Amino acid sequence: MISKRLAAFLLIVLFCGFIPQTKVGSEPLDYKDDLVGYLKTLTPELVLKQANEDMKVLYGEDNYYPAKTKNGAFNAALIQKQIDEGIRNPQKFTGFDIVYGSSHDTEIVHKGQKMRRYSGYNKFGDSVSTDGFPWDAGWSGVPIHKLRLIPTPWEDKGNANDFDDFPNNYRREIPEKLYEYLPHGNFEKQILKALNTKYAGVAYGEDLMYNNKDSEYATRKVYYTNGAPEGGWIKYVHIIQPPTYLSQGFGRVYMRSTYLDIPIAAFAATQGSDLSVSFDELPSQAVAGETVKVTVMVESTFANGVTPAFSWSITRAGGGALTKETDQLSFSDNAHYAQPSGTIPIGANKERRLTASFTMPDSDVRIQFKVNENGTSPKETVLNNNIVESTIKVVKPIPLPYDMLTKKEKIILPANTVTLKLPDLPDARWTGNATGILNAHNRTDDLLREYKVFNNKVNEASENITRAPIVTYTIMRKDFGINGKKDDPENKQYVNLSNPDNPLLRIGEIYYEGSVSRPYQYTEYYQDCSGPGECETKSQTKSGFVTAEFDSGNIKKPYAMYVYNGKKELEKYTYRDEIENNTGSALEKKLFWTNEPYCYSVIRWMHHQDENGQPYNWTRVPGQYKREFIQQASGGLTLNKTSSLETEYSQSRKAAAGRTNKKSLYDKAVFATDKQLQKYAYPVKSGYYFNPAGSYTFTLNTVVFKDKKPQNGEMTQDHKDLVNSLIGAFRYESDLIYINNKKEAVNILNEGLAPKGGGFVRKKGVLTVEQSKGVNGEKLIDVLDRSDDPSRYTQDIYEVFHSEDTAEDSTHEFWKRVLEGYSESKTAKSHSKYKYREYVKDGQHMYKITETSKITIVVNPENKYLYTHANMPNGNYNIKVWFDDINLKGFKHAYKVLGTLKGVEELDSMKITVIGSMFDDLNS
Repeated sequence: MISKRLAAFLLIVLFCGFIPQTKVGSEPLDYKDDLVGYLKTLTPELVLKQANEDMKVLYGEDNYYPAKTKNGAFNAALIQKQIDEGIRNPQKFTGFDIVYGSSHDTEIVHKGQKMRRYSGYNKFGDSVSTDGFPWDAGWSGVPIHKLRLIPTPWEDKGNANDFDDFPNNYRREIPEKLYEYLPHGNFEKQILKALNTKYAGVAYGEDLMYNNKDSEYATRKVYYTNGAPEGGWIKYVHIIQPPTYLSQGFGRVYMRSTYLDIPIAAFAATQGSDLSVSFDELPSQAVAGETVKVTVMVESTFANGVTPAFSWSITRAGGGALTKETDQLSFSDNAHYAQPSGTIPIGANKERRLTASFTMPDSDVRIQFKVNENGTSPKETVLNNNIVESTIKVVKPIPLPYDMLTKKEKIILPANTVTLKLPDLPDARWTGNATGILNAHNRTDDLLREYKVFNNKVNEASENITRAPIVTYTIMRKDFGINGKKDDPENKQYVNLSNPDNPLLRIGEIYYEGSVSRPYQYTEYYQDCSGPGECETKSQTKSGFVTAEFDSGNIKKPYAMYVYNGKKELEKYTYRDEIENNTGSALEKKLFWTNEPYCYSVIRWMHHQDENGQPYNWTRVPGQYKREFIQQASGGLTLNKTSSLETEYSQSRKAAAGRTNKKSLYDKAVFATDKQLQKYAYPVKSGYYFNPAGSYTFTLNTVVFKDKKPQNGEMTQDHKDLVNSLIGAFRYESDLIYINNKKEAVNILNEGLAPKGGGFVRKKGVLTVEQSKGVNGEKLIDVLDRSDDPSRYTQDIYEVFHSEDTAEDSTHEFWKRVLEGYSESKTAKSHSKYKYREYVKDGQHMYKITETSKITIVVNPENKYLYTHANMPNGNYNIKVWFDDINLKGFKHAYKVLGTLKGVEELDSMKITVIGSMFDDLNS
């Protein structure tokens, strides 16, 4: 225990006596990159003035450094000495010491130079260690960053200030200028930089050891680069003096019975401005076909902006540069600088991130990046940090098929052996089993799901122990994605790749490590002396453990998930959109149009894979896109004369030709019986009745497709509207002159006629179903439809069948034309290559509806007697029955694309010859 107490005492003496200098200086903008020129302009008084200005600008502290303290006046001579040394050797210039009073305490000679332990006092009255003063109290051999430190000491000691846990405790508004020099938000980086500069890699025996004290540690390093206690230095360092532009600040860490002062680097470079480059992002392995991103960080400590040259070199291991065309090689940075070489601007004390990305080829790739390679523009002293290079290893992926949801995996890690040996001690023997574990850590738990490890624990009485752990896990499709989107079709999340032949790549990583320990005992012999020459040999049993580490390493498991979730648009069948025989003379017409589309939800079948790659548990998965069912709709129209004008008037005409006076034979009209008038087809004399007549029928057949079945024989609106349009297109036209009950001369529509020369001006009248009232308001048009006779309308409904069953004949050909994965839709490749075939989801329907309507339009169904006007002029008069054109564009139905359905210009007609009047018969 004496040696332990001595070591603690030496540590206390060392740490309590070691107070670093307070370095101050000017903002880099004052000296730019000409440090020597700047130093030549300074005097001690200017240094003191500038130091206070620095504290004001950076931290808002007024008159931080006084001209004198209770320990004496400002040591101007020391400042002048540091100015002169900086001019002679600028590379070693670290800043100025604001010291009060004079050097004091122990005087020693170290490396041929006399020096006192302290050069003076800081403004708080602490003694300031002389630069270069050795660790004359010795060293315990424990590296600085491995000391047992007290966290947040300012809380326990009640001496917190604005700079502890900076900037969280900073009670003032942080000056904007400080953000330029402290972009990371705290002093951690500055502490590491100062410790690296002062101590990293320094052996105790180089300059710190005095008079060979603790020389057994002479070759041991006092600090390792970027070494820090757990949680970082800022968790432990109580900040006493913050850094400025050219000043090293310092803080203090505390142990149980002592403390240690920690330097904090200045914001600007103190030993020459420098450009450095390091890899910021660099994978060690990549899968062939994977997009690889390599990022370098170029940092500048120059006080002003610089524009150095840089270059990338990215080549295959076997030779040959990667290219944009073959490897999708591209370059960028945070300012979109997309060149493989050139110059790049970097701001003062700033950093610049540059990135190269490419598709990993099927060979290793060598990466090299250079910045300011020759160190000439700007001028640099240190060039070994201007180039970085490395090699990315290629790994082959495990393909996962397009229609797989999950895959169970079982792998055996490489056999790993450890050997335990008893130490060379008296009577050493094992006292128990070797115990331990070979851990297999899942470093990608968002990929290797349901992760389990077997056969990795150790508990056996062996000296040579081998373990080959078995690892099982599940790969899930939903863990693969792109641009933040996962491919999880079960939950309707889909990834769509521009090229489905290129899979999504992910690498699983398993890190294995572990150790085995085995207990042992040995016998220690010693002498127990009660006086001179009175000693007894005794022994005691002691115990310990022998521990051996398994080899550690990484297992990379790359997976290539093939993804295909269907096409957004399928090539559509082209159906006919036309009317056959669409002329004004045709009595039969055929209509063809593309049925309106209906959207349907679809499913696909996907499976899970077991450890042997065998599929199981086939699962319905919703399709990404709804599909449109379209088909050929059609119609047929036939028009005919059920009872023509000739037929209607035949009885009356025969009676007149036979000169019969029997009135009952003149049922529809009175034709002239005069022998000399029989040469005319239909001779009449004005003043007698001439009743409109005729009966006409059209038959319309339509075939349409609907997603809902008509109920109770209800007619589809498509059919109904077309029937009504045809009814509305009927025309009965006549220019005969009638007389109404008011003794007015009118046409058949009861429209008054203007007199002319003892007669009247002719005006055609056209009766329609809508305008069916004629002379005296009599209804002269009637329509016979299904309401008169149900047989006039027929309807046939056929369901176009489909199923989720994968059997080829379970889905109708009409569906296959609109679903992906079938030859009928010209997408058989989707099924054969991408394992993708769609099925209509159950519960949806499509019906083929065939309808036929037979409509008869009857003229003057009640045979109303209408009398011609006695003064109707002689001449030829015409009756014509026809159907008008129908503008289908005005409909909402799919057949609106057909445009105009031509009517029938003349379905029926008759020419009436008026010669004489009824008065001729009365006077004869």
